[in-house]
Amino acid sequence: MESVLLILPDFLVILLGLFLARKLDYPRAFWDKAEKLVFYVLFPPLLFNSVSSASIGLSSASKFLTVAVTGMLIAVLVAWCVRYVVKDSDWTHASVFQCGFRFNTYIGFAVASRLYGDEGTSLLALLIAFWVPISNAIAVSVLAAAVARKEAGAQAGARTNVFASTVKAVVRNPLIIATVLGLIVNVSGFKVPQTAHIFLADLGNASLAMGLLCIGAGLRTEDFRAHMPLIAASCVDRLLLVPLIAWGMGVAFGLSPVEAGVAIVFAALPTAQSCYVMTASMRGDAGAVANVTTAQTLAAMATLPFWLAFLLL
Repeated sequence: MESVLLILPDFLVILLGLFLARKLDYPRAFWDKAEKLVFYVLFPPLLFNSVSSASIGLSSASKFLTVAVTGMLIAVLVAWCVRYVVKDSDWTHASVFQCGFRFNTYIGFAVASRLYGDEGTSLLALLIAFWVPISNAIAVSVLAAAVARKEAGAQAGARTNVFASTVKAVVRNPLIIATVLGLIVNVSGFKVPQTAHIFLADLGNASLAMGLLCIGAGLRTEDFRAHMPLIAASCVDRLLLVPLIAWGMGVAFGLSPVEAGVAIVFAALPTAQSCYVMTASMRGDAGAVANVTTAQTLAAMATLPFWLAFLLL
């Protein structure tokens, strides 16, 4: 019961976002601008403050990062194996593949900060800084190849162009930039002026609630039947098998309770809302990805409390 109460406020905010979008007719244009506000203005200060003031350095977190990233690479292989369990087109499987190892940032930080405070936020920020470029490169290369195979007359250089643009997007990602800058400040020993720290903290405090509202507004509950076996397999993979892998890696390599907890929370997150945007822009099966993303977010309302109860034992 304690684990349900721990995560319930965050999912109530998500459901409020769904209510605002569906029942009070907040237009899609409003939510698009809100998502950009969170991504570019509100969320980066939260990461910078957490990492820059943390007592965790890159060297001390190297074991945690190695174990957590290795666990997620195993999750990539598991996500690939879904195509051998559920029959669907190569195009659809390549589109949904990314949902097995990408993650919802806002839910992750809401849970990590509530469970482990600044230490948990800092560890999660470091893990994200390492995993985002790896996961994006894998997701884009697989989807680009499938789209090229599907589309007659696809240009030979399509994959290279898409991959190059993705590398640029990763390098310019404000969340990664904020984490790297926070690391530089942390390692250098530079003290952020108090006024600047409070200003950034105020922006960061607004980011999680707004981010969760945007998740709710982006949920799509129509047309689940078209890919129900794939949706079910994807949810079991992402929300049950992947956290189980993270737990096993933490036990095998002796992570501390906080490190193991953050690794499990990260592994137990539903996939990112941005999976849909990327798939649509690359001409993948955006409808299937929208269904999987929504299903994982809704299913996580049950599975995340399970994993939190496990962590609180």
